[in-house]
Amino acid sequence: MTDPIPTGCRPVDELLGGGFERGVVTQVYGPPAAGKTNLALAASVGVAADGDRALYIDTEGLSIDRFEQLAEGRLDRADGGDTLEELASRLVISEAYDFDDQREAVRDAEELAEEVELIVLDSATGFYRLERAGDTEGGESLRKVAKQVTHLLSLARRHDVAVVITNQVFTDPDGDRDRALGGNTLNHWTGAILRVDRFRGGNRRATLEKHRSKPAGDTATFRIVGDGLAEGTDA
Repeated sequence: MTDPIPTGCRPVDELLGGGFERGVVTQVYGPPAAGKTNLALAASVGVAADGDRALYIDTEGLSIDRFEQLAEGRLDRADGGDTLEELASRLVISEAYDFDDQREAVRDAEELAEEVELIVLDSATGFYRLERAGDTEGGESLRKVAKQVTHLLSLARRHDVAVVITNQVFTDPDGDRDRALGGNTLNHWTGAILRVDRFRGGNRRATLEKHRSKPAGDTATFRIVGDGLAEGTDA
């Protein structure tokens, strides 16, 4: 098995054992604006900057401005002579505007799986939430999402690629905190789970909740900055 896919943010990569693991699905979840997309996009830009290809299935409306910031930041730190356009050509963005689009994009990922190092689904559950508001553990919509995740897992295993899905949260009436949307159904099919939260001092905190070779409960602090991701600062 080859090396994991780094996010380019040292504390997060150390937390993950080098980055997003190949051969499994990593779930990155948390509340809105916590940094989920930034982590997924930074890893994708890193793959493209290294001369490889990544597939990014976008259901959220990806910010082109943010992509350009991350890409230009990565190019400024690199030794190569790539242009922004050359880097962008290695990042395949598949836009999904509804649940059917998402299903087709995940299905079609098989056509590119041999050519890419990373597949991102951002987010896996946004359209599910619209269809099944309040339904967290069952229902046909959740089964459809789970089927998509298992398809991506099969691609990860067959082609030794890293797969990252982002996920939202819901308020658990029986618990003291919010939980990942989809509950145990999605957690079962994800080999690694990373929770991301806003933290004091403008930082973000990443908590490793599940991993095949790293202890659960470890945390890392990072910041979202203009040209990428950086180590956290003392509050």
